Amino acid sequence: MGFFVNKMFEKVKPILHDGEKVVYIFKQSLLSDIAPTFIVATDQRLIIINNSFWGLYAGVNMLTPTDYNYIPYNKVAGIVLVRGKLFATIDIRLLGAFESNMNPQKKTEGEIDGLMPKDAITLEKFVQEQIKRIEEVKPDKEDRPMRYTSGHFRK
Repeated sequence: MGFFVNKMFEKVKPILHDGEKVVYIFKQSLLSDIAPTFIVATDQRLIIINNSFWGLYAGVNMLTPTDYNYIPYNKVAGIVLVRGKLFATIDIRLLGAFESNMNPQKKTEGEIDGLMPKDAITLEKFVQEQIKRIEEVKPDKEDRPMRYTSGHFRK
């Protein structure tokens, strides 16, 4: 797995923000998908990399392009971990998003299956910690700006 992690670390370097640090890199099992999905957890966001055909390149490929999805932790409502006998599935729930696909047999947008259970548990705990950290930083309701309505300033 070291080869894949080093390869993804090099591919994700150009898209990192200034001061952003990679904390974890997780890889979907090759048994689940021929072109495995990678989840890069940084201190600011999740970066989900859906590799191009066969995972041979991270870039434009003639068959399928590599997709990069960015999910800032302040947009994550929660993360659901479903453990199976061999692999685990992570379902990332986003704020303001709703599920239009009601077919349980199809994968949803924030669903990543085929993770090793140990990796999925680590990812779930890390994202929960980031959500909690953001909740602690949010300003209190009393710190809201004043708005002017009908001749009065109101909070």
